[in-house]
Amino acid sequence: GAKDAWKKIVVCVVSDGRAKINPRTRALLAGMGVYQEGIAKQQVNGKDVTAHIYEYTTQIGMRIKNDVVQLVPKQQPVQMLSVSRRRIRRRSTLT
Repeated sequence: GAKDAWKKIVVCVVSDGRAKINPRTRALLAGMGVYQEGIAKQQVNGKDVTAHIYEYTTQIGMRIKNDVVQLVPKQQPVQMLSVSRRRIRRRSTLT
């Protein structure tokens, strides 16, 4: 039903590397719980990482007031994915 409609939607933010994300955007994603600074690894099992994927179901919303973004707790849940590509080979893949 309508109560669980949020489970059918996933918001995905894709960026071409963490350094290219606007610092305010990165701070907002961190405030919502979908991004954590300092946990990404450059290699896993001796292989270079091609993308970092963060997933979180947040209940933190946002409101803009006088050009200031405010985080608002206890909102409708939102399933969030943040994908940060490390190496850009082709626009259509994350290989």
